[in-house]
Amino acid sequence: MKDQTIVGIAQMAVCRAPRGLACLGLGSCVAVILYDPVLRLGGIVHVLLPRAPHNCDSDEKYADTGTKKLVKELIAKGATKERLVAKLVGGAQMFPSLSLSVSNIGKHNIDEAKNTLKELGVKLVSEDTEGIRGRSAYLNTENGRVTVETAFSPTRTI
Repeated sequence: MKDQTIVGIAQMAVCRAPRGLACLGLGSCVAVILYDPVLRLGGIVHVLLPRAPHNCDSDEKYADTGTKKLVKELIAKGATKERLVAKLVGGAQMFPSLSLSVSNIGKHNIDEAKNTLKELGVKLVSEDTEGIRGRSAYLNTENGRVTVETAFSPTRTI
């Protein structure tokens, strides 16, 4: 997609069709992708860590607060929680030889994003997560499809 916004680490973006969104080079980070098919409105938050510290309530860096902030932003632009669908991409174990607590941060990011979506009542419809390779995700706001590119693997649509 030519006309797209790149969402970097600890960033969030929301847009309507025909503009698209992309997260490039997701390793242990997770792209939480939300889409309202009626409005053709989508958003991505590119999370780095699972849980925000107690004094932080709206930081895009974290799966819990970032996901909540993205839902709030989409609702402010007219979406409803009932129509929102979620997709997750990323959360790889990039350095499996390191200690488990450090090397498995991707799994923790995935789990926290899923828990937050469930808490908010947003339906998770698809994911391309875990593994040991990084990936990039591209949201097509025309139809809600997410294209996933992974090194040494065929391109997939979720």
